[in-house]
Order: sequence, then C-alpha cells, then structure tokens
Amino acid sequence: MLDQSFAPQRQTTTDRIEQQLRADITAGRLPPGAKLGFEMLKKRYGVGVSPLREALQRLVSERLVIGEGHVGFRVAPLSIEELHDINNLRRKLAADALRDAIANGTPEWGGKLLAAAHELRCAPLPSDPDGPEVDYWEEKHRHFHAVLLSTCRSTWLLQFCRILDDQYLRYRRIVLRQYWSSAEVRKVIDREHQALVDAALNKDADTAVSLLCAHYDSSAEGVIKEYERLLRDSKS
Repeated sequence: MLDQSFAPQRQTTTDRIEQQLRADITAGRLPPGAKLGFEMLKKRYGVGVSPLREALQRLVSERLVIGEGHVGFRVAPLSIEELHDINNLRRKLAADALRDAIANGTPEWGGKLLAAAHELRCAPLPSDPDGPEVDYWEEKHRHFHAVLLSTCRSTWLLQFCRILDDQYLRYRRIVLRQYWSSAEVRKVIDREHQALVDAALNKDADTAVSLLCAHYDSSAEGVIKEYERLLRDSKS
C-alpha cells in the first residue's frame, strides 16, 4: 500500500491563488499599499471569495499582506528599515542552511545543482521589466537557490529562507525595475552563481558561505542605494 505521507499532494484552488497573489505582489503588479478588494480579485483570478480569503490570510502570516480587521486587506508597504532587517536575517539564515546542505550533499544533489545553474545561464536576458521573460528568469533563479539549499535537513530553516527570499524579491523587483537592462549585470551574476556551484561541489563550506553572503550583499547594496534615492526624490 502507498504511504500517503509520500503521495503527491493535489493543488487546491486556494494553493493556486496563493501562488498567483504571491507572484503578483513580489513582482509589483499589485503595488505596496494597494487595497485588495474581493471584487477586484474575483475578476482578476476568476474565483470566489472563500479561496481568496484563505489565500490572503496565508500571506498575512508571511507579512506580504496586511489584514485590516473588518476593512479588508492591503499589500504590505515597503520601508528602508525593513529592507535592512530582511537582508541581515536572510544572509544569516541562508548561511546556516548552506552549511548544512553542503554537509549533507549527495551526488544527485550535485547533478541537480549543475543542471539548475545551466538552466539559469540559458534563460534569455529580459528587455521589458514588466514582461514574462523576467518572471521566467526569476523562476529559474529561485530554483537555483532552492536546489543549492535543498539538502539542508531543517525544513523550518528552509521555510524561513523562502519567506525572506519572497520579501527581498519584492523590494528588488519594485525598486530596481531596470535591473535587467544590462548584459554586464547578468555576466556578474552568472560568475557569482558559478563560483557558488564550484565551492559547494568541492564541499568548501566556508568559501561557499562567504560567496553567498557577498552575493546577497552586492544585490542588497544596489537596492538600498536606489531605494534611498527614491525616498529623497519623493521628499524634494
């Protein structure tokens, strides 16, 4: 008899709507502070109120959405203080997850990591910051980092890393909308990812963690700098 704990889990309507809402929020298609009215969302996603409400409540627990009592829901706002906090926590937790992943890495994991890195390098350079090519690249980028940490034994640690990744992605995609316009930027990113792969496959945890933290910091530095500029411009 099949052990049900290992049986494939069927995706529910709520699961699907949660994924679509998360994608639209992190991409900025539902902007920070936007009211998430049920009538608008019903038309946007073609579903009823019940799965929408449940999906929104799930995203409240991840702080992508704010519940306003009887008033409804809004997309969580952005703040420079939160961005610093997200980056600091993200690099610390990912460093712990990566050390454990490397310690428990298998040949199968190594093969998946090489494949994920290759798929990411082959993803086309998007020309439109709002086009589907960006979503495709982001999917491959997320997959690469997920595979990198996938042999970490702590499911809680991986869950917190995923939540922080979603939070950080929202800032990067909204603040750096023209991030993809430079082929040079992509070359730098590709080199950083390849260095991570090499260190991980060589079981060099110290180097891999150092590279991952530098990778996070270089990205966050650009986001923070641009966000601070936008804040200054809005006050002038």
